Formats: sequence, C-alpha cells, structure tokens
Amino acid sequence: MLFRALALLCAISVLAGLFLPWIATPVGSNLAPWNALPAFDRASIETYLAQAPNEVRLFLFSFLLAALFTVLSLVGLERRWLAFLTGLSIVGLAGTLVWRVRETLGILEPQWTMEEANRLFVLASEVLGTGGWAWIGGGAALFLLGIVDPGRAKAR
Repeated sequence: MLFRALALLCAISVLAGLFLPWIATPVGSNLAPWNALPAFDRASIETYLAQAPNEVRLFLFSFLLAALFTVLSLVGLERRWLAFLTGLSIVGLAGTLVWRVRETLGILEPQWTMEEANRLFVLASEVLGTGGWAWIGGGAALFLLGIVDPGRAKAR
C-alpha cells in the first residue's frame, strides 16, 4: 500500500479503541471493552459468544482484523483488501447501529439532511467516548484507504 503508514496508524487507532473508554456512565466511571474481559472465564466467554448476536461477534472480529492488519503492516506484508475488509466491518456495524438508533428515535423515513446528521452526531457525542470515536474513525479511514489506495509504486 502506498499509504502504509497512514493505514497502520488507523489500525492502531482501532486497536486503541479496545483500551479507551467507550461509554460514560451517569455515575462518572468509563467503560472500556478491555476492562470487561477479566470478569469472564474461558467457559463463560465461549457460552456468551455462542449466544451473542452477530453484531457482537462482528464487533470483536473487527479488533482481530485490525490486529492482523497491524502485524502484517509492521512486517511489510499489508494488503489493501484486508484494510478494506477491516474498515467495512466497522463502518457496516456502525451504520447498522445508527440505523437502529434512528428507528428508536422514531425517524422511520431517512431524511438525509444536515440537521438529521447533526442530531445523530450530538446524540452519539453524549454517549460515545474516545474509544468509540477511535474505533469508528480508524475503521472509516481504513475503509477509504482500502478503496482509494493505488498500491505500491512499481520498481523501475
């Protein structure tokens, strides 16, 4: 990839989202996905994943894809399709969640206006922490890089 350094930074941003706070609770404590893992043992994780909705599996899978892209990028074997797939999993899941929030708010017909986009952004900003923004931003940038990156320059 021609923009290898930028794609690596985006993948690291997605991985950082695993450790950064996602949701600010009313009591003031922040919740990060990594902090929830010690509460589970292996058997309960396997049971939870077997019964979890596909969105939860896709959420966890996006971190695995970002880790794979990071490792491959560090050794110079990054692939554009992997950047695209990682970004697509994140953008697709975020889009699905935004769509469901719109339905919950009673906005059944998409308006596609700036007012609606601003309203959704304000609602997301009230709930979403730095980890969520790092995950979404890194994923969206990886998705775009997977589409527009021209690949490595040809050796002469």
